[in-house]
Amino acid sequence: MNVTLEQARALDALARHGTLAAAAASLHKQHSALVYSLKQLEIQTDLELLDRSGYRVRFTIAGERVLGECRKLLAAAENLSRTCRAIKTGWEPRVRLVFDGVFPVSAILDAIRAMAALPTRVEVFAEFLDGVERAFHEREADLMISVLPPKAALERVPLPRLGAHLVARKGHPLTKKRRATDADLRAYPLLTVRGSDPRLMLPTARLELQAAMHLNDFHTKREAILAGIGYGWLPEVLDSPRLERVRYVGGSAHEFAPHAYFRADHPLGRAAKLVVDSLRQASF
Repeated sequence: MNVTLEQARALDALARHGTLAAAAASLHKQHSALVYSLKQLEIQTDLELLDRSGYRVRFTIAGERVLGECRKLLAAAENLSRTCRAIKTGWEPRVRLVFDGVFPVSAILDAIRAMAALPTRVEVFAEFLDGVERAFHEREADLMISVLPPKAALERVPLPRLGAHLVARKGHPLTKKRRATDADLRAYPLLTVRGSDPRLMLPTARLELQAAMHLNDFHTKREAILAGIGYGWLPEVLDSPRLERVRYVGGSAHEFAPHAYFRADHPLGRAAKLVVDSLRQASF
């Protein structure tokens, strides 16, 4: 079967405009040329697509089904055309981004919003800690936002630093200590995301091997802390009036240092650069 775009456009125009005359006018065609395209489409499909027995031409059930498929064909053609235009003007057809879920999602959404009018399709995936780099390679992503330095050799662009504090639920025994020691902290569960990572260089790193609970993400960790299950590090953007600082002798404040990473042999295109520029201007 060799259905042409011209035939698909003819069927779509008839559905949108209701009459052969209006459909022909919308396509800037002669009435006879439109009728010929529709007849050829019926020959190609070996189906009766139009009921011509009444005053106005109507779609048969088969015609409705074929119309839906023709519209998919037209959408694919438009997408191909848009992609080619994007490549010619320097805009990538697609940007695939993997980011660490500790990074504020509001900043990611602002970056996506800045691309809403572009011909570039954006695909975004959230991961955590060492899972970010793994997903970056597995998904063949263009860009990675990570708070951990990667194991692979990648180009990097620094992003705004992200403050974090050691916290527990308000009223937790640890929050009442003027200077909580290692012994004080060991008395309660230290909550981590996936066991944390020594590359974060957290002041509690030596205690993390004894952490009682490893959680999947920071939002779950926050809820666990608010539930009084234990204590742990949370970024400032997840702060709550129901949380209090734990004044640990080793340090109760920390800064995550997120960077945007990409491959040297796959430099950033215009759309990916727009994402990075938006993230560099983010404020938390």
